[in-house]
Amino acid sequence: MATIASVCSMCDRRHLTTLSSNWCLNCDEALCVACSQHHSLSKPVQDHKIISIDQYRSSPSFVPDIQQFCILHKEQYRQYCMKHECPICHKCYKEHRQCVDIVSLENVVSEIKTSESLRDLEQSLDDILQNIKRFRADRDNNVISITRQKNDITMEIDSMKMLINNHLDTLKEDFLKELDKVCHSYSDGIQTTISSLSDQEKEMEHCKNEVKNMKKYATNLQTFHGIRTIQPKVIDNEMRLQTIIENKCLKNINIQLELDYKIHDILTSVRKFGSILIKEIPSHYTNISSKKNQQAQISVPKVMQSINNISVEFKHTLNTKCKWPTGCLINRKGAFLLTDYAPNEKLVYLNAKFKTEYTIKLSTPYSSFDLSCLDENTVAVTTGHSSDLKQRTGISIIDLTKRKIIKFVDLPGDPYGITYDGKSMICRVKDKDLHVIACDDYRITTIPNTVMRCHSYVATHADKILYTNPEENKVFCCLFNGTRLWEFHDKTVLKTPQGITVDDQGNVFVVGRSSCNVLVISPDGKQYKQILNRKDGILGPFSIFCDNFRKQLLVTNQSPAAHLYDITYFRN
Repeated sequence: MATIASVCSMCDRRHLTTLSSNWCLNCDEALCVACSQHHSLSKPVQDHKIISIDQYRSSPSFVPDIQQFCILHKEQYRQYCMKHECPICHKCYKEHRQCVDIVSLENVVSEIKTSESLRDLEQSLDDILQNIKRFRADRDNNVISITRQKNDITMEIDSMKMLINNHLDTLKEDFLKELDKVCHSYSDGIQTTISSLSDQEKEMEHCKNEVKNMKKYATNLQTFHGIRTIQPKVIDNEMRLQTIIENKCLKNINIQLELDYKIHDILTSVRKFGSILIKEIPSHYTNISSKKNQQAQISVPKVMQSINNISVEFKHTLNTKCKWPTGCLINRKGAFLLTDYAPNEKLVYLNAKFKTEYTIKLSTPYSSFDLSCLDENTVAVTTGHSSDLKQRTGISIIDLTKRKIIKFVDLPGDPYGITYDGKSMICRVKDKDLHVIACDDYRITTIPNTVMRCHSYVATHADKILYTNPEENKVFCCLFNGTRLWEFHDKTVLKTPQGITVDDQGNVFVVGRSSCNVLVISPDGKQYKQILNRKDGILGPFSIFCDNFRKQLLVTNQSPAAHLYDITYFRN
């Protein structure tokens, strides 16, 4: 990567020494005034972005480290490998010939500055900074409150001191020492929290400025990499704020005086001035506020693509060798994983060429209903229901390389549908609210107002949760706090909805087991379209999975045959 030069690169190659005034972000070279004019008029490079040297110096710190040319072949990156998540040049293409998704780099980054990812990053920065400021103000107020309470107590002691003799002065001195010790102890702890919040605020302000400069001066590719550089910092700060709440660092400390009821008989029987009572009162700011969800709901209608522009085309029929395939997915490698429910109780792995590589038996005390990928080599499988008293109810964490269960998470009921949002597993438990299981420590929380009965499936997208209610022929969408956003109910077109999945645009695909069809529902739940039915071989469908990398849809029936379809999105 070239560094900021004082000499024009083009003049230097002609053995001339001309001071540079501009910088071409695409060529990564310094240019003088004359060369900048020629550069902008040259047809092959007239679309290049040229900025002043001062503007380039103001770019985010990571910009100079971004490679625009292939290190091995010295050619400019033109394409992007979705499988390996890396840019490639024309010569690199031979090495990535077997990769499924090779797309134009220009298409990947062309709209990055107006993308949801950048807007999401900016909103996250604003949210974190706002939360930091609120938390810090709350801590400042608590310190002031403690000081005021200390002064009130001191005044009360002084008024009592006027009514008694020198013996009271001795008790007062002892008491104030204890009071100061307590105040300093709690104030120091709060000051530590304030100091931590100040550091976070500075870091997030810095990140926000870098995003601002990145939008002004960086290229699309640089912005693309910039988002990936700053996003981990945002996530880290979100986790740090959550830790502050979990560690109870936002509890308000109130100090009160409890006088000894024998204070008036102090000369004969009272041996201490009183007791200091500490009351920890939850702060009003124990929740991290975020406008991201609200803005997502507001902005979706503006960019929502009509579901009428979505179509599917049959690609292949898979022989799953499952009698009752109730769960399915396609992993990053393009392999197919399916669960076979009672009585076979197994996990089936088919490679990208539709050949069965292996099966993992999951019979008593386990079983296999639905599944979700936690990473490339780990899947979570729910047990579903069984009348066998020896069977455990919960989630099996399976290592695909070892082909065995490495962890079992017990749940207080029969678990059915499951999905993974990148941090936690979200599971449907019979007759109970949705269960959220954190993957770091397997801590379990629930989402209120989501009680459902058996065979319900669940999916998630952009902080929303989608789940089916086969008994009432309904599909629901809610937030993680249980707030219901919409409900879809039309039993004339969707009967006994089971499996549910979401594409990267928020479109909801759901199978109707009794209606023998597949519907796509718009992200706001207001529109729907039937895309598959009996004529397409959809007979008693149970599970469905949308592969957003390959734009494919996998549907299982209550038979060994599963169908794979290509999804096409036509432009408006």
